[in-house]
Amino acid sequence: MLLRPITAAAFSAWCALALSGTVRADQATALSAALVAPANAALRPRDPSVAQAAPVGAEQAPLATPGLPRGLSYTLDLSSAYPLNATGKSNVRLPGGLDAVLGYGFGRHFRIQAGYYQFQEYPTGFDGGSVPLYLQGLSAPIGVANLGAAQQDVTIKNEIFVANFQTLVQLGRVPIVITPSYVARRGQIGGHSDETLVEIGDFPQTVRLRTFEQQLIAFTLPFLSTPRFFGTYTIAPQWLVNTNGANRDNHAQLFQLAYLEYRATKSTTLFVQPSILQNYTPADAYSNHIPTLIYGFSQRTSKYTFIQFLGSTGAATNPIDRERIGIVDVTCQRLPCNAPGTLAPRIGGLHASQVQLQFGVGTPSVVPL
Repeated sequence: MLLRPITAAAFSAWCALALSGTVRADQATALSAALVAPANAALRPRDPSVAQAAPVGAEQAPLATPGLPRGLSYTLDLSSAYPLNATGKSNVRLPGGLDAVLGYGFGRHFRIQAGYYQFQEYPTGFDGGSVPLYLQGLSAPIGVANLGAAQQDVTIKNEIFVANFQTLVQLGRVPIVITPSYVARRGQIGGHSDETLVEIGDFPQTVRLRTFEQQLIAFTLPFLSTPRFFGTYTIAPQWLVNTNGANRDNHAQLFQLAYLEYRATKSTTLFVQPSILQNYTPADAYSNHIPTLIYGFSQRTSKYTFIQFLGSTGAATNPIDRERIGIVDVTCQRLPCNAPGTLAPRIGGLHASQVQLQFGVGTPSVVPL
């Protein structure tokens, strides 16, 4: 049989649950801006025009005297975004965003920073097509659920706050920036709260699906420095501040990020930033491992202003049904199935891609990454 159109309320409830795990390039962008940008500023040669690339096999000369940015630094930008992946809802328009960052360097070896970041995305496979519908206790499907029936908006808007302090140390001739950090995030799904009822261990529980806190310690070191190219590698063990909901354990997970930039001119920089992000939301029994790619360019338009283009994409590698994207099937907990709170989705791989255009003052929050 064919399930009658799902009500907007029922659709919203299980769509919120479905979207609880779509955390990927958003946090990678915020972490890269908060952790890696100041570290790169400390490790980058002060005058690229006189830097020299050593011949292959030759002893590498040390970078120009490294030092964290001193004094006050800031970033304030507004952005617009658009999804690149297929979406079931027509005329998808992502909400605009805002980034605000403030930092202060007390000297070459110590710096503090706080940043607020907004990021938008629209995941694939949540409001288009049809999937099998099951009734709790029965092994065979009783029909199909039309995901596009309600054309519900599943736009995700994330808000991320990062606070840290940075220390520069030198191991022999290798400078390393160490960054203990605190990360707090929350989000909205379709313009509504992320609070919803989920089933955890066969018992219902209300959780904030996109609200959690993390702590981490990042280590950043350079691997490339020439007149045109600059690259760093960052690795950071991270933990939840508190476990919530379905979280089973809280052992360290490794966030990793590589950054490579090409300085085309004094005002134009192109960059690429692959990373492996670790996310552990209250609806997750285990941490999600999410390879993420961020790419783009920055153009400084004046001494104090810039324009920046960002592209980002990512998908978890360890969902239960990784071969499927989005919602795999839906289980009706009790009849009637179109009543609010009766539908529970099973989620496969999560994927979202988007582009973002930023207009800002100060220093681009991602470009030095």
